Amino acid sequence: MATFKRVLAGHDGGEHADDALALARLIADRSGAELVLASVVPNPVGGSFGPALPAEAFTELTDKARVSLEAAAEKIGARAEVEQSSSAAHGLQSVADRIGADLIVVGSSPRADAGRTRAGRKAKQLMSGGACAVAIAPDGFRDHGSLDRIGVGIDGSPESRLATETAVDLAPDGSKLRLLAVAAGFADEWGRFGVTYPLAEMAEATREEASSLLDEMAVVVPDRIEADKVLLEGTAAIQLADASSDLDLLCLGSRGYGPVRRVLLGSVSTDVVHHAASAVLVVPRTETDND
Repeated sequence: MATFKRVLAGHDGGEHADDALALARLIADRSGAELVLASVVPNPVGGSFGPALPAEAFTELTDKARVSLEAAAEKIGARAEVEQSSSAAHGLQSVADRIGADLIVVGSSPRADAGRTRAGRKAKQLMSGGACAVAIAPDGFRDHGSLDRIGVGIDGSPESRLATETAVDLAPDGSKLRLLAVAAGFADEWGRFGVTYPLAEMAEATREEASSLLDEMAVVVPDRIEADKVLLEGTAAIQLADASSDLDLLCLGSRGYGPVRRVLLGSVSTDVVHHAASAVLVVPRTETDND
């Protein structure tokens, strides 16, 4: 994946809007990308759950959103876009499509624990078939965020290779890019009625496979940064979320099936974006021979 060219930050004025902005600025600066801030205001249409806003009230709401957003954008030299939509996620995706953004950055849910990510409704909708990469900033990122320590989840899929290439693009010169592979953990053996299964041997096989994947992906890492190969063991989502406590950004690939060039969370990435201790960036699916 090429370095991001246009980064879109969702700015709704909520408590985590500044976290998203801080992460978006860092990624845009590292990529040399244009930074765009976007606010979404609701459609002035009534329905079964409430009346439509009067025209004057809607105009006032839109104008206030635009003034506030443009003031925030001017401070950091960004562009401002105000979108009208019935859904915040749909509105952000519409802006992204219109301006050609390749990354959308949002903050965590208001229910996120301190220092943790928690994907809210907006983030989950963006990660359910969106056309560009999506990043979530953890609670409090605005106060201490950086992009010095970057890691990537490795599972041997084309999507994880794309995530690795993205992480390489964002990693600063002289840093260590942490490559994280997880081997499933097993007990020594399991069975009943006199028949046992050598789970210890299965565990060793998964460790060897994970170690091989790390070696293969380390070749992708250029000389300007160091590949730090980390072999974890256990449940993938738990291990990756725990490992994120030593990172500023964790890059993940989308699940390995579904439409190409779309962001789709699998079971592991779904759990990680709810519990990570760092920012999380999920890249879209890539083209494969099976698509």
